[in-house]
Parts: sequence; structure tokens; C-alpha cells
Amino acid sequence: MSKHYRRLRGDSAYYPFAARTGLRARQRRRARLLRCAGTAALALAAVLLVRQSLFRGGQPAAPVAVPTVCPTDAPAPAHVTVQPLAATQDALAGTQQADSSAHTTPESAAPPSASKTAAVLPQYRALYAENPDLIGWLRIDGTDIDLPVVQTPGDNEYYLRRGFDRFYAVGGTLFLDERCSTDPDAPSANWLIYGHNMRDGSMFGQLTRYRDEAFYTAHPTFTFDTLYETATWQVVAAVSTTLGADELPYYTFFDADNKLDWQHRVQAITGSALYDTGITPEYGTQLLTLSTCGDTRPGTEARFALLAMRVE
Repeated sequence: MSKHYRRLRGDSAYYPFAARTGLRARQRRRARLLRCAGTAALALAAVLLVRQSLFRGGQPAAPVAVPTVCPTDAPAPAHVTVQPLAATQDALAGTQQADSSAHTTPESAAPPSASKTAAVLPQYRALYAENPDLIGWLRIDGTDIDLPVVQTPGDNEYYLRRGFDRFYAVGGTLFLDERCSTDPDAPSANWLIYGHNMRDGSMFGQLTRYRDEAFYTAHPTFTFDTLYETATWQVVAAVSTTLGADELPYYTFFDADNKLDWQHRVQAITGSALYDTGITPEYGTQLLTLSTCGDTRPGTEARFALLAMRVE
């Protein structure tokens, strides 16, 4: 095409016919590509919506409890010193990076050994065989929280955007911080479980109901079972904060060097409680913290946490 025609618009009467025909063909191809891309995006969104709503974001159904005989002599809690995270971040802060990595095809988990499976409570053996990242199950009455909890040492944020089936899920899966140990012989002092605050109320989207003291009064306890034992937990404190706002953040509390350090950690959390539950844990009591974002906006630095202690 000569330079004379390049400045003319494609719909001009002076535009060469062949060039005009080629231009319109390119425009039609571009329009088809855009329509195909739009259709693919809508199909993907529909698949994710169906997966999230009908298939619980890749989460399994709650297992049926099997009666077990509890041992009469529980092992005394051991303490392991753990290096905490920096005081301005927690595992939920890595959501943006997890969004991109979670779209990759997950690697198959190594099957658990027969000896490990035999030690697992009967009601969780099938799920543990399906995904050996499973470490427990959390149930809270008055909410839809009846979900598995996983742990991936070495890749703490693996389940931020993955379901229990290890495929992409916007709600992710509840996961225990890699710095925590649920080993009955050497448990860490505080178990920290993370979950997304989802707009549809899934995952930890209903955990913030504990902001209301009346809800706490109606539901002062919940259950969290490890693979090896069942347990009931008493709510100690509900806390709203922001990343970096506290001198001793709850999301850096995994263990304590001594009794005084443990007490300072607990007091730092209960001192910021939204209301007084009247519950004070004694040193050596197993603690559990449930953590989520303070609201549903992506990238928010607000945090909401529930501190609980194990009761027999």
C-alpha cells in the first residue's frame, strides 16, 4: 500500500478495495478472538462458582465420628522454641502470590505410611489417605465451619488458594502454621490456624460472628480434633487488630521460652479482647488461635482472631 493511502480510514471511499477487504477481515478475526476469550473467561468463572458453591471449594464432607476410648493419662505438654514471623506480617499476607502459583497443576502427595495411618483416628483415616496434609478437623456450632485443617511445612501458604483436593479454589483451605506442632509428644504451646474471610460466609467468613458477645455467650466452646485425639476448646478472647499494630502480635505466638514469656504472650492477646469472657488460661494449657482477615476486602491489613484453650 502506498504512503498516500495509509492516512485514510478503512471506511473511506478512497481506500483501496483490497486493503479495505483485508482490514475488515482482520477486524472480524479480532472480534472472534475477543468473543472466544470472553466465552472462555465466563466459562472459567462459572466453573469456579459451581466449584465454590456446590462442591464446597474442593472441601470434603464432614466425616462420621467413630466412638473411641480415650486414654486416662494424657502426656504432659512439651515446649519447643520456635522462631516467630516478623511482627508486620502473617501467612494470610501472601494471598496475592498464592493466586498465581495455585493455578499450576498440583503435585501428587506422597501416600502416608501404614504405621502413620494406623495411628490416625478411624473417622479421619480415609481423608488422611486421600490427602496426607490433613492434620485435623474444626467444627464451630452456629456457623458453617465444619472443615478440614491441613499443614504443609516448607510451603506454609500452599493452601491459600487451593482446596483440600489440591486444585485451585478461591477460598483455599484452613491451614495450620508450619511453625506449630500437633505431635502429642511435643506440641507447640499455641496452634495457629488461618482461613480466608469469604464474602459468601465460607471458610472463616463466619468466624467474625464472635465480635458479638451474645454470639460468644451462645457458643462458648467448639471442637478441633487432631488426627490422633478429639478435643473441646473454650473461647478465651476475641481480638480485632491490624498487622504491625501490636508489640506482641498473636500471629507470632507459637511457643514460649518460659512461664513468664507464656504469660506475657497470653496477656498481650487478652488485653486487646473485644469483651471479657472471664476465662484465664493456666500455664501449660494447650492454646489454639483461629485467624482471619478483619473484613472481606482483598489485601486488607485488618485481622480478627479467636484465642481458645483446650478443656477436658
